[in-house]
Amino acid sequence: MTAQFLAQGADGIAQAAFADILVLEPTSQGTPGRILALFAITLIPYSIIAPFLGVFVDRWDRRKLLAWTNAIRAVLLLTIFLWSRALPGDGALFVAVLVLQGLGRLFLATKGAVLPVVLHEHHLIKGNALSGAGGTLSAVTGGGIGLAIVGFLGANGTLTIAGLLYVIPIFAALRIGTNMSHPHARSRNFVDAVRDLTWSLFEGVREIARRPRARLPLLAIFVLRSFGIFIAVLIILLIKREFIDQDDHFGKIGLSGLALGFAGLGALVAAISASRVGARIGTGGLMVLGYLSVASSLLLFGRPDQLWELFALAGLSGAGGFYCKVGVDAQVQAALPDEYRGRAFSLYDILYNLASVVGGSFVVILADSTIGTMLTGGGIAALFLAAVVAYEARRIDIFSPAPV
Repeated sequence: MTAQFLAQGADGIAQAAFADILVLEPTSQGTPGRILALFAITLIPYSIIAPFLGVFVDRWDRRKLLAWTNAIRAVLLLTIFLWSRALPGDGALFVAVLVLQGLGRLFLATKGAVLPVVLHEHHLIKGNALSGAGGTLSAVTGGGIGLAIVGFLGANGTLTIAGLLYVIPIFAALRIGTNMSHPHARSRNFVDAVRDLTWSLFEGVREIARRPRARLPLLAIFVLRSFGIFIAVLIILLIKREFIDQDDHFGKIGLSGLALGFAGLGALVAAISASRVGARIGTGGLMVLGYLSVASSLLLFGRPDQLWELFALAGLSGAGGFYCKVGVDAQVQAALPDEYRGRAFSLYDILYNLASVVGGSFVVILADSTIGTMLTGGGIAALFLAAVVAYEARRIDIFSPAPV
């Protein structure tokens, strides 16, 4: 968890620099189409190769994976100024975001697979709450610090600092006393390796598909993540169009940082209470609570006229996303044997990434509507889906109180 928290803090700083260049920069319009293009260019290619990452997590030395994913990210950012001119326009930035995204997800998929190795099943909700809360807080804090650094040193200096910070988690990961790898036989040549990986992936997907207690949580987090991105993009547009003058660059940075902070604060509140709440309503109840929180945020604050309403929207939706995530993490981990968990969390990451594209796409499709109408309509849809998830969770009996 030390390695995780440090790495996600560095993630936040790096993402703040990229967001400043690609979204918040005054010369860029930051339209829904541009944001969707950023999601599509950086997330879809990763999603194509991501299915194979879980197979590696299930086969490789997981301790080394935790270290090397950070080492490569450090080298990438510390050398970006040496190779970035080889690509036209913002090409180097998109490549860097893509690689950082892929390695970050590989790191988190590895983390998700190893928690059940060191924690009893009865403690997974508490462990995931701690891991998720610390990771979210680290990322949000890193994002806030990154935005502040951008204001003083610019995006280039911020990327250098993020690259240096990625070095520290390497040493934390290498201090783990076990490699935490699962004992699989390995193929000896390339053809056998490709065939083995493809078959292993198919087995993982088939195992998830035949288990409703794993299938429903993954579908639930995909849909709610789409809502989260939908809300985040609309908050950015509100800040740029209605709360800040177009030329006020520092105002955009400051308000974006505050909105990010309130989303993180909501997630932190959810993290503090998730373990006790989960003990009463189970993993299914946490997922439904997540949907209800997001629906409430949209219906109560979907037409913000004042900044506090904008921040309340971010905070309550952040809490909902985290409640659902804790329930999904614990349910997927408990529903699958150890040899399939890496593949399950890679599929989890694919759905998480594609949800970003879906959420951004809805903003583009509904661009002719007012932002308030989109938010309120989203709240009605989230409330309906909460009922659907509640029905399915009761049907497969995952509302039972979960031990803490």
